[in-house]
Amino acid sequence: MLMNYIAYFYLKLLAYSPSIFLTFKKYSFRFFIKVINYRGSIILNNLRNSFPKKTNSELLKIKNEFYNHLSDLVTENIQLLNTSKLFFKNKFIFKNKELIHSCFKNKKDIIIVLGHYGNWEWGLLASNILSEYEMIGVYKPLNSRFWDKKVKKIRSQFGASLISMKEAARKILKKHDKPRIIALINDQTPAKEEINYWSIFLNQKTPVFLGAEKLSKKLNCPIIFSKINKLNNEKYEVEFELITNTPQEFKEGEITNLFLNKLENQIISKPEYWLWSHRRWKHNQK
Repeated sequence: MLMNYIAYFYLKLLAYSPSIFLTFKKYSFRFFIKVINYRGSIILNNLRNSFPKKTNSELLKIKNEFYNHLSDLVTENIQLLNTSKLFFKNKFIFKNKELIHSCFKNKKDIIIVLGHYGNWEWGLLASNILSEYEMIGVYKPLNSRFWDKKVKKIRSQFGASLISMKEAARKILKKHDKPRIIALINDQTPAKEEINYWSIFLNQKTPVFLGAEKLSKKLNCPIIFSKINKLNNEKYEVEFELITNTPQEFKEGEITNLFLNKLENQIISKPEYWLWSHRRWKHNQK
């Protein structure tokens, strides 16, 4: 526990340090993860299975570019310990935000789904300041109670409510007066005992959560893909794409597959910005 407090205090110091110092730390971290080959075998294995037609040199190039992005990501997220709404207004360009406002005119909730692409943490916080309506973030609790508490505080700093996946359906389906934005990172890996649906994602049989589409059907509300594009260092663009506003017309898995197809196309376009170090395919279908 003491080491957690020390690590958190160090991150706070970094967050309040001059930007030039953070830039130095970013390049230091980038050099370090390349030297130790951070999760190198996992990254390359994920890339080989996802892009079987690419040469080894092409895969190594993507891996190297991913390391560059990962170092950006770490430095950017440290800044979440010392940030403001104005900060995000200067970092994000929103395309098609009229889609969000038009959905609210129908007095219905909106479900936003996104993947571990670009900077999803920044994207969630930036989306939180899009409207005056409540935002609910559905999240997967961390194993460490200390860091879970800190991450929840960061993600809710602009007023969002956070609900764990296990509690989501029960709490979200309670009667409410005003429409809400409900945000989910929808490319996470279910625990082995929670797997009940498989799809094909990046050329591989992949277990997926159906929570987002189940909520959209129960609430009969629009479900929207939040496409986060990295423009340059610390600058992002978010484009909202409607998946459907009639979720009850779809069979099980169809809405989730539409989301996965959109995310997959984005990854294929610029693969270096997805979280390749994650053990996304650690479960095999029997």
